[in-house]
Amino acid sequence: MGILDENTKKEVSKRLEGTKSEVTLVYFESKSELSEQIKALLTELSGLSEKVKLEVHDLDSDKEAAAKYGVENGPVTIFKSEHVKGDARFYGIPAGGEFGTFVEALKMAGGELKPNGEMAKFFDSTDGVKLEVFTTPQCPHCPASAYVALKFAMMSPKVKGWVYEAMEFREIASKYKVMSVPKTVINEGKGEFVGGYPEDIAFIKIKQALGA
Repeated sequence: MGILDENTKKEVSKRLEGTKSEVTLVYFESKSELSEQIKALLTELSGLSEKVKLEVHDLDSDKEAAAKYGVENGPVTIFKSEHVKGDARFYGIPAGGEFGTFVEALKMAGGELKPNGEMAKFFDSTDGVKLEVFTTPQCPHCPASAYVALKFAMMSPKVKGWVYEAMEFREIASKYKVMSVPKTVINEGKGEFVGGYPEDIAFIKIKQALGA
């Protein structure tokens, strides 16, 4: 039995119809309970559009690829396309509300990204911005924060937008004292905020954390 039911497949296929450019999902599998399930999900997604390709690596054995993409933890999916300027990735399984965010990120990577010029200019002028967003599948406000981090990463080469399924990455969540979600950590603890916000408000909070 597949991961996605037929109705979901039809809906996702419809949403991906306008994909203009090829998107490669670079997946690093690891020794975890959900790794095979994630790979199966990505395989099904790549089969719903000729523009979506899947590249799979084993985190433990493919050290060269892991070094190339800067991957130390997994499972993780990295979005790559001509429209993705920064480092946009999703750690863990995009389940619940995050599945829709994942599909929207696919669409952005495929050509639907509409960068905000002012925001892109600011990010490009920085020494680098790392956004780590912690989510859970049941959280109603998490998709907004995940979407913003992935979008900002796609619009600037200076941004890393890393989304974590917090329950799968408890050690990293504990490092940042994640008690509620969504939580966005900026530059490994230089700043943080809790809650899902529209991109303009999130942008202001990020600037404040950076002292800009």
